[in-house]
Amino acid sequence: MALPAIIGLDVSVFEGVLAVGDVDARTALARQLAALICDPETPNIEIKQATPVVLRMTLDPDKQVRLALAEELHLDGRLSADVAFAVVADEDDIALPFLMRTQALNAALLLAILKIGDEPRQAVIAARPDVSPESAAYIIKSGSLAAVLALFDNAVVTIEPGDCRTLYNRFSQSQDMVERLLKRDDLPLDVRITQARRAAQRMRQMMAERGWMPANDAVELCSEAEDNALMQVLIDATPKERSEAMVFLASKKMLTAALILRAAAIGQMSVVEAALAHLSGSVQQRTASLMYASGTGAFKSVFRKSSLPQNCYGILRAACDVVIDMREEGMDITSSDFGARMLEALMTRYEAMDSTERAKQIEYLGRYGEDKIRKVAKRLKADLVRAA
Repeated sequence: MALPAIIGLDVSVFEGVLAVGDVDARTALARQLAALICDPETPNIEIKQATPVVLRMTLDPDKQVRLALAEELHLDGRLSADVAFAVVADEDDIALPFLMRTQALNAALLLAILKIGDEPRQAVIAARPDVSPESAAYIIKSGSLAAVLALFDNAVVTIEPGDCRTLYNRFSQSQDMVERLLKRDDLPLDVRITQARRAAQRMRQMMAERGWMPANDAVELCSEAEDNALMQVLIDATPKERSEAMVFLASKKMLTAALILRAAAIGQMSVVEAALAHLSGSVQQRTASLMYASGTGAFKSVFRKSSLPQNCYGILRAACDVVIDMREEGMDITSSDFGARMLEALMTRYEAMDSTERAKQIEYLGRYGEDKIRKVAKRLKADLVRAA
């Protein structure tokens, strides 16, 4: 009686090489079997028969064999998931190049590797051109720093503003991450504001620890640096962003009178408008129309609703009057001579303001104005105090 014909491969030959072959023989077999599996002309039955042998070779005690196998197993979706996982679990110099190029792992399998893989494997998956939205979302929420940075460099991935907030909350202590985030035009303002505050706090702490200057001077310098950084964020913001930022600043007790006076002293009235609008419970357009209305009643109403200290009234009134004057003259209200115009108003107008109060209002310009205005304001204040 005739024996049945062998269908497919005679794997006993492969088994023999694994059992008695030296490292060169096993390496040659690894390359041959990998080529067989990756050949699109190979029948599925032969791939199925060869797979158990290939799986054993992923555990070969000699690294040369495993490396040869991994190098040849490429661009093939018919590769067994068990084989792919075995190669991915190998040493980094074998696993990582394979993980970057293999097509044997679908989105679900790559996500599974992400969840159990170490930092290098997560970073490779983040850099793959076929990284799935689910994998990207997992990396942003739970992935390593290296994986997230790789995600930033992946052209197929879109990182949304909300993702940036998540990443800042997770990695705010990483300088690399903070620098990446700060370069983005769509970074939420609350993140920029928080970073400005933390940077100033770190500067203050470092100055205190190293004794670079007296403690009071260090606090003043760092507070000014924080306010300046925050002011720049608000200046660069869109009106909508600025309005939203005021809500955030108020919730963090950062929407202070000092911040508003600083904005007025340097002519950044859009910031003042947004702040007063929030504090008075109105919208910026309505608030601005009242601030620059003729007469004093409308502005007094806005100021009263804002609950700012009364000693802020004079300088804010002067800033609004300067805006009115400069609009009438067709001048840019953010021009460099805004502070000088405020000084002129405080010195020559407001008959009801006594010299002591006038000196106090000018002191604000000496504290918050541009450098050249500060010097003039301090001299004028000293003259007023002596005259009083």
